[in-house]
Amino acid sequence: MPHEYLLVPSFHRMPSIYERISKSETRRMSRPRLTLIVNNDVPCDERCTDVSQKAWSNQFDPYTLKVNAPDLWSSYFRARFNSPREVALFCDVSFQTALNWWGAVTAPTSHIALLVILTDPNAASYFQNQLVRVA
Repeated sequence: MPHEYLLVPSFHRMPSIYERISKSETRRMSRPRLTLIVNNDVPCDERCTDVSQKAWSNQFDPYTLKVNAPDLWSSYFRARFNSPREVALFCDVSFQTALNWWGAVTAPTSHIALLVILTDPNAASYFQNQLVRVA
């Protein structure tokens, strides 16, 4: 009986080099997936009820957000988690990356922002309150 094979990049060599491995080996090598659990029993506030109808770019200066992002994320992570290790485990990143966020060296990318917004119902109001303090 012939085996089914899939071409995948070999991570210990240049990315353009491929080696053959079976599909069952591919399944064992895949990374764990995040699962979003939704609780529909918790009521949600109406969105944008107290926000004016101005364009977002007129409400926030994009450059200021970019410059302050590491500090904003650092304060959020320090308020929600006990250590950079917890941040690393929750966000599925290396300890060094979590340490950079914790120390306001860098800010997370968009997929981490989405993870936080989708899993923490208080995240949006936390950031809004922080931005009001900065302004």
